[in-house]
Amino acid sequence: MNHSLPQQLFTAEQVRKLDHAAISKQGIAGFELMRRAGKAAYRAMIAHWHLRSQQQRLISQQPACKIQVFCGGGNNGGDGYIVAGLAAQAGFTAEVVMVVPGEGLKGDAFLAYEWCQQFDVVLTSYSPEIKIDGDILVDALLGTGLSGAVRDPYLAIIERINAANQPVLAIDIPSGLCADSGSVLGAAIKASLTVSFIGMKRGLLTGVASDYCGELVYASLNVPDVIFNSVPSTVWLLTEKIIGPVLLPRSRCAHKGHFGHLLIIGGAPGMAGAVTMAAEAALSMGVGLVTVATLASHAAAIQARTPEVMVHAIDDPAHLEGLLADKTAIVIGPGLGRDSWGKAALKAVMKVDVPLLVDADGLNLMAQELESWRCNRKQLLLTPHPGEASRLLGESTQSVQHDRFAAVSRICKAFNASVVLKGAGSLVSDGEQVWVCPAGNPGMASGGMGDVLSGMLGAFLAIGLPPCKAAKLGVWLHATAADVIAAEFGEWGLRATELIPEARHLLNQLVTESEEQ
Repeated sequence: MNHSLPQQLFTAEQVRKLDHAAISKQGIAGFELMRRAGKAAYRAMIAHWHLRSQQQRLISQQPACKIQVFCGGGNNGGDGYIVAGLAAQAGFTAEVVMVVPGEGLKGDAFLAYEWCQQFDVVLTSYSPEIKIDGDILVDALLGTGLSGAVRDPYLAIIERINAANQPVLAIDIPSGLCADSGSVLGAAIKASLTVSFIGMKRGLLTGVASDYCGELVYASLNVPDVIFNSVPSTVWLLTEKIIGPVLLPRSRCAHKGHFGHLLIIGGAPGMAGAVTMAAEAALSMGVGLVTVATLASHAAAIQARTPEVMVHAIDDPAHLEGLLADKTAIVIGPGLGRDSWGKAALKAVMKVDVPLLVDADGLNLMAQELESWRCNRKQLLLTPHPGEASRLLGESTQSVQHDRFAAVSRICKAFNASVVLKGAGSLVSDGEQVWVCPAGNPGMASGGMGDVLSGMLGAFLAIGLPPCKAAKLGVWLHATAADVIAAEFGEWGLRATELIPEARHLLNQLVTESEEQ
C-alpha cells in the first residue's frame, strides 16, 4: 500500500477499464483484487486509528473495539465483507450491516460474503431500528458506479452514519460522492479516512470532496504499471515532480534586463493593498523589474512600502499607452474595481500582444464584454475563483462547483486561454490537460491570497514561462507555502503576505534541486 498519491488521476469509467485490464490481461482474478482491496483498507484502518490486535489489547489492557461495516450490494460491499472478516480474525468485534441479503449478492461480492462467514462476524440485515454503535464505522455502501442522486435505503443509512459522529473509514470513495467531479449526489458519507484503489479518482481531490474524504490513502493493489499505461489520462496531480525543472540557476553575469519587466494594473479607491501585494510577490519570484500603474492617491503609499517597485500615477487610463510599450508581461485585476477607470484600463491592455494575466475585477469586467475577449490571443492566463468563473461562463456558481473539471475546460475553450480555477483542489488547465493541486488549507480563506498568486504568476510570465507552466509553478508554490506556514503556526490568522518569503524559499529549493540533477 502506498500512502503517497499517484500522479495520474482517472474517471470512474477509466478505473473500470483498469480493473478489467488487470483481470483480462494480467490474469489477476477479480476476487483476488477484492481481497487485496479489503486488506489494504483494513491495514489503513489499523494504522490510522492505532488499533491493536486481541493479544496486544490484553497486554496493554486496551478495551475491545467494535468494527461495524455497512455493506451494499456491489463490489464495494464485497470489499467491506473482507474488512469485517480480517477484523474478526484479529480479535475485534466485527458486525456487517447488510443492505442486500448475502444470498442476493452476485459474483465476487458473493464470494466475499461466503469468505466472511468463516469468521466470527455478526451478519445483520439493515432495518431502521439497527443501532449504529461501532467504535469505527466502515462505509462499503456505494462505489464509483453511482450516477444519480442517492436513494433510500442508502440515503437514510448515510444520514444516520453521519449523525452518529463516529470515526468512519470509506472504502474506495465516500458513498454518495461523484468519483468524476467530487460533487455530492444528494448526500454523502463524511469520512475520517478514505482508501482508494487501483486508479486514483480525480473527484476525490477538488471542490467539496475534501470535506468528505478525510485523510486520503491510495493502494495500487499491486497492479502492474503496464496496466496504468494502457488507459491514458488527461488529469494529473500537481506535484513538485510534475512541475520539473522550470527555472535555471542564474548566470554570474546576469542583470535585471534578463528577467523581464512586469506591469501590474489595479488599485481602485481603498484597494491599494491588492496591487502592492501582487508587486511584492512578483519581486520575490525573481522578476527583473516591476511597475505598478494605479491611481495617484495610492502612489506615494505604495512607493514608501515597496521602494523596489516603480509606481506610476495614472488617473487617466489613456496615459497607460506609454507604460505598455516595453513590458514582457502584464497583470490586470488586483483591486481594479469595476468603474470607468477599470474598464478603460482593461480595454487598453487588450491591444498589447504580450503575456497577459487577468484576475479579480478584470475577470468581472471581461464577463461584461465576452465577445471582445473570444479571440485567438496566444498568451492569456485567467485566474478565476468559482464566482468569477460563473460570470465568465454565464451560469451559476453552483453549476461551476458541481463539475469543476468541466468548468475549467469550458473557460479554456471559450477564451483560448490557460486557466487556474481557484478553490479547494485548485485546477490548472491548458485546455487539453488538467492538473489538480492537492496542497493548500482553509487558512488561505483570507483577503489578499489571490493578489499574491497573481503577482507570482505574473513574474513567471514576465521571465518567459508559457502561461500554463507559469500557472503550475505558481499555484504549487503558493499552496505549498501556505501548508508549510500552517504546519508551524496553525491555519487561523494566516495572512497572504506571509506566503511571499516562504514561496521564495521553496522556489530557490526547486532551482537548486534542478541544478543538482
